[in-house]
Amino acid sequence: MKKKAFTLVELLVVISVIALLLAILMPALQKAKEGAKTIVCTAGCKSLCTAWTVYASDNDGKIVAATTGYSTYFNQLSKDPLLCPNPWVDWAGYPSDTPDNKERQIQAIKQGVLYPYVNTPKAYRCPTSKRIELRCYTIPDVFGNLASVGANYMGGQKVLLTMLEIKRPSERIIFLDEGYVTYGGYTIWYDRAEWWDLPPTRHNKGITLGYADGHSGFFKWRDQDTIDLSQGKPGSSLSQPGNEDLAMIQKGIFGTLGY
Repeated sequence: MKKKAFTLVELLVVISVIALLLAILMPALQKAKEGAKTIVCTAGCKSLCTAWTVYASDNDGKIVAATTGYSTYFNQLSKDPLLCPNPWVDWAGYPSDTPDNKERQIQAIKQGVLYPYVNTPKAYRCPTSKRIELRCYTIPDVFGNLASVGANYMGGQKVLLTMLEIKRPSERIIFLDEGYVTYGGYTIWYDRAEWWDLPPTRHNKGITLGYADGHSGFFKWRDQDTIDLSQGKPGSSLSQPGNEDLAMIQKGIFGTLGY
């Protein structure tokens, strides 16, 4: 008995159905993949939050400095940190593809005072980060950053140096998944509805946050202006009155709104 072969039309129909199914499934698969990265990021952030609290417990309530220890802004690891005696990580310059950059970035993490508590460099990096970015988390300036004392963006708020000074620790943001980090902490205005550092948009249009009581979680941005600014959309502004995302971050960092 002669077998019946597929006609060209039948093959085209099958291919079209497969293509349609892929078009339907790919966004869902991508979302699931990003969701898995969010879980890993949240876990890494939580481990740092726990280390942050344990360090304070081991040091008479003194918290780590938000800024990094550094000897230059670019590419030298610190021997004697200039800005603080207890930098949570060191600074090895901005991420790059230079041959020794990865080693220096890892060494900078190891020289931080939190490394004895979280001694796995991968915990300092979100899987969404670029290949050359070996650290993505940052601490707001108000926590232990002596370089911020008297800064105009602090709006008269004092820099906190001990756990006892932190009111409602379950509401206070001590870590943010910033992505591309700098040598300083995360900077934001206290007394005006305005961003200083850009709002990071990570994963499914949100940000991973860690809190002073040791817990962490993912917050999805609610205002499109936040996302537009973070992505550099033309016309977007640092000043965003009425933005609930901005108010949430400011209140989480400072404990109150200054406007």
